[in-house]
Amino acid sequence: MSAEARAYVPNGSAPVAAPAAQDRIFDVAPEEELLYSLSADGKRKFMHPVVHKGHFWRIRRNIGYLLVALFFALPLIKVGGYPAVFFDFESRRTHLFGAVFHPTENLVLLAFGFSVVVTVFFVGSTFGRVWCGFGCPQTVYLEFLFRPIEAWVEGGPAKQRGLNREPWNARKVRIKAVKWTLFALVGLLMAANFVAYFTSWEALGPGLLHQPLEWKGAIFTISFVAALIVFDFGWFRDQMCTIACPYGRLQNVLSDKDTLLVAYDTTRGEPRTRSRVLLPTAGACVDCNACVTACPTGVDIRRGLQVECIGTAQCVDACDEVMRKLGRPTGLIKFTSEREQQGGIRHLWRPRNLAYLVLMLIAWGTFAALIATRADAMVEVVRGGREPYRMLNSGDVANQQRFRFTNQSQEPHRFTIEVIEPRDVSLVLSESPVVVAAEKVVTINAVATVPRRLFVNGQAHVRYLVTSDHGFRREMEFLLLGPFNGSGGAQ
Repeated sequence: MSAEARAYVPNGSAPVAAPAAQDRIFDVAPEEELLYSLSADGKRKFMHPVVHKGHFWRIRRNIGYLLVALFFALPLIKVGGYPAVFFDFESRRTHLFGAVFHPTENLVLLAFGFSVVVTVFFVGSTFGRVWCGFGCPQTVYLEFLFRPIEAWVEGGPAKQRGLNREPWNARKVRIKAVKWTLFALVGLLMAANFVAYFTSWEALGPGLLHQPLEWKGAIFTISFVAALIVFDFGWFRDQMCTIACPYGRLQNVLSDKDTLLVAYDTTRGEPRTRSRVLLPTAGACVDCNACVTACPTGVDIRRGLQVECIGTAQCVDACDEVMRKLGRPTGLIKFTSEREQQGGIRHLWRPRNLAYLVLMLIAWGTFAALIATRADAMVEVVRGGREPYRMLNSGDVANQQRFRFTNQSQEPHRFTIEVIEPRDVSLVLSESPVVVAAEKVVTINAVATVPRRLFVNGQAHVRYLVTSDHGFRREMEFLLLGPFNGSGGAQ
């Protein structure tokens, strides 16, 4: 941005000269290929965006408050006797809105992970970085929690910049101490709530109050996470989006000419003029820089598409406010697409995002089907012991196995196992019947003894029938190992 840039005065008065060079935090020359948060010599420039409470800001605020409320409420709301979202590491179970998931449910976990990945691709291809500006926790907590606290303590953007330029004195120390203390308290609360997702508030609260020495791990985790939160939202801020986060770089792969984005209408806006009277030879842009000073990452959207733009639409609200004050049509900056910018018509559905949509529907449909058809119990059989098989003095072949029972219901189950075929196979269990308490996992050892004559090329197939007193029934086939064509085998 040139040194001759001017600032627009929102009350409708005439444009005034730009502030002194040290005040221009967004001063990046057009020919410089730099991050907006960096000056030409590489020094960090802190962003103090001006809030314009327009249409998109209100939408973002409502979404942000809802997401913050959900984050704090989910560990407190009980569903089925457990928090709505609870990752119980001690018992290796995950509770999601009354459903209980165990580590053995590999297909469910795979379906969920694939669904999330495909959804990211579909959203990124269709809606660009709308997620970044409207739903990402980085944006939500920074713009609607930490920056409002900062503005309450230090004042608006101009006062914040003035305070930062002041030499350290008692007043500055007092104000900064209050701000960072509030940041630390909010960070501790957020970190404690984060830990509650893994311990539950029911255990964490009393534990910290009455037995803090037994909760040293939780205290360390809370302190560490709180420090990261304060560092991120108090200092790192926009650099998380422009430097650290890979999603913005992923957009280069996902986006196309029809992807939704925030863009400046060059045809309508150029050439710029600072006149309040719209001249036939001039564009609609009055070069007020309101769009730049409103951007949380300092982007000048008039320079075209840029990876630093996170789609908050703050520039849209700022520009629309200026246009309304000047009595001109809004939409000089708006949500559009590259194709529309070039005079075409945006294609909402095209092969790429249709493919993503189909995959997304299949993935989430599969995940939903797996959830809907989950049985009350699961049973798995795996090979046990350090030997593939053992030859007995009787000439029979013994195979060690492990049966793992997962009870996914709210009542205890009694499981029994029997051999269906071959009939000559005998099965000895370390425990029978197998009693598994509600929402627990039990593993038992088993030894299957097979006559040697049943092995063909070192293999024999056996079928088990597993039943429970609650109606569970499952047939399982397992491959037993043995000697090859009269070989001696393992001893």
